[in-house]
Amino acid sequence: MRKPTSSPGWHTYPSMVAMVTSTHKDQSNIMAAGWHTYIGQDPGFYGISLRKETHSFNLVKESEGFGVNFLPAQRSEWIQAAGTTSGSTMDKFKTLHIPYEPGEKVNVPILLDAYFAYECKVVDITTYGDHEWIVGEVLLTYKDDSLFLQNGLPDLTKLQLPTYMGRSEYRIISDTTDVNIHRLE
Repeated sequence: MRKPTSSPGWHTYPSMVAMVTSTHKDQSNIMAAGWHTYIGQDPGFYGISLRKETHSFNLVKESEGFGVNFLPAQRSEWIQAAGTTSGSTMDKFKTLHIPYEPGEKVNVPILLDAYFAYECKVVDITTYGDHEWIVGEVLLTYKDDSLFLQNGLPDLTKLQLPTYMGRSEYRIISDTTDVNIHRLE
């Protein structure tokens, strides 16, 4: 039975995990971020939540830019590894064999295996509790159109999506996942 409690408890999963990329000077990094969202459009803004102690936060703050990349389910091992290791002690791109190309408008890595990605210029950083909410203006979007339907939704016959459940567990959304459509007539 549901009951009120005064202790904080977070219910944010299952969700998609974004791969946040950053570069400052000669250091590049990739990390998995579970707390992120598209905020607005015209212009587009994207927000990510990072702890100040992370290597990525320092790179994003100093460079004033970040990338947001979405990987297909067959790359969930990269998501998990990038989220549980530190870029301050290793080059995750080399160690995990993650190919990328440089961004066109922002100096950030764009993952070659990403089916969708953003290049963002930082416009605001605000502290909330023990995390920093970083907002970036989306300067360029990458999209593999062959993996999307005409209505803009992913084509699940061609693309499987990893959904992070928590505790290192992923579930796959595919064309075999149950579908419920609720339209008011």
